[in-house]
Amino acid sequence: MPQHVKLFEGWLSDIADRVKTAFTGEPGTDSAEINQQSDSEFKAEFEREIEDISNTAKQSSMNPMKGDKYFVVHHTAGHGRAEDVVNILNDRGLGVQWVIDREGKVFRTFPEGLTAWHAGHKDQKDAPSDLQNDTAQGVEVIAKNDEDVLPIQVLATFKLLKYLGYSKNQVWGHGEVTYNKEATEGKTIVDFWRGHYDKSPEEAAQLIAQATDVSGQLGKFRV
Repeated sequence: MPQHVKLFEGWLSDIADRVKTAFTGEPGTDSAEINQQSDSEFKAEFEREIEDISNTAKQSSMNPMKGDKYFVVHHTAGHGRAEDVVNILNDRGLGVQWVIDREGKVFRTFPEGLTAWHAGHKDQKDAPSDLQNDTAQGVEVIAKNDEDVLPIQVLATFKLLKYLGYSKNQVWGHGEVTYNKEATEGKTIVDFWRGHYDKSPEEAAQLIAQATDVSGQLGKFRV
């Protein structure tokens, strides 16, 4: 069973435990002990789960990145499949390195080490001035807006950032990069990362479960 599905099921189990406690006063299953993988085990398993569709990217120019200093979180502004996102970007002459679908599945959508056109901007907002296409990878999270981001997508992005090795202040929401986007684009995911970047994926899964509405309404998730 894929690791992102196992963590998802564990998170739902935690919600069920909290519902039981709320209604009966009885403690649920003890989840204090977190079974953690080593860093190498996590990276190896996560890499096996990535679906590589990077050969479908059709950006006209693909040059090497100047540096991998930053990471930008985008929303797609709609639903659909990862392949649909790539097709839309291709039609616009753009690209992005990663896509996360509504089930938390991670897709590699651009050849590794090459510059994708996803974060270029002329106006400068809150992000560092050298955050540009050739210094930043990016992910398109399939969601209409920040309110539509699912907990499983927060966890998937967290795991992706851990896998890629970014630090707290290297990750930015697209709404922080340019005035041309909604200010909240990427906010929930980036806020969670900055608050918990030093946690393990297992610890992050537990924190997300605790922050999810006790009714299990995933769309109401907020950190």
